[in-house]
Amino acid sequence: MHSTYYLLFYEFVKIGLFTYGGGYASLPFLYGLVDSYDWFSGTELLQLIAISGITPGPIGLNMATFAGFKTLGLVGAFISSFALILPMILITTQVFRLYKKFIENKYVKSIIYILRPTSCALIASVGVKLFYSLVLNNFSYINYKALFVVLFLFVMTFFAKRDPIIYMAVAGFFGVLFYLFL
Repeated sequence: MHSTYYLLFYEFVKIGLFTYGGGYASLPFLYGLVDSYDWFSGTELLQLIAISGITPGPIGLNMATFAGFKTLGLVGAFISSFALILPMILITTQVFRLYKKFIENKYVKSIIYILRPTSCALIASVGVKLFYSLVLNNFSYINYKALFVVLFLFVMTFFAKRDPIIYMAVAGFFGVLFYLFL
């Protein structure tokens, strides 16, 4: 049991250390936890993503808290949350101290230049994986309701630039509508 505490801490420190680009960039690491441990299932991870997206606070921290709680209860929630933010606190403190000294450094600029598309690729890979599992249901059949919502909201984000909360509310409305009437 004690080894699970250390392992949870280690995995979320690793996620906090190597995640650059926001909470969704941590999703490939969380999928790795699903494959490596029996802490939570792929279905629970999908629920975790949905809940983290609509609850207040940083998405990555919400996901870490939920995953830790699912694994070891309140203690697990604290351990995973603290472990996730610990590298950010340490790195941010050091970066802030060195910011003015190295902001114009060509190596620092080149690292940041490469990290942006890398985080975008990680987020896109998770989007494809989510689409594959939610809409296409691993190619066993197409979930037309989910496909409709995905396409509708995808088109709406291009034509109507609104707050993401509005899109979440629209998706929730369709979810209730589909559950009650279809």
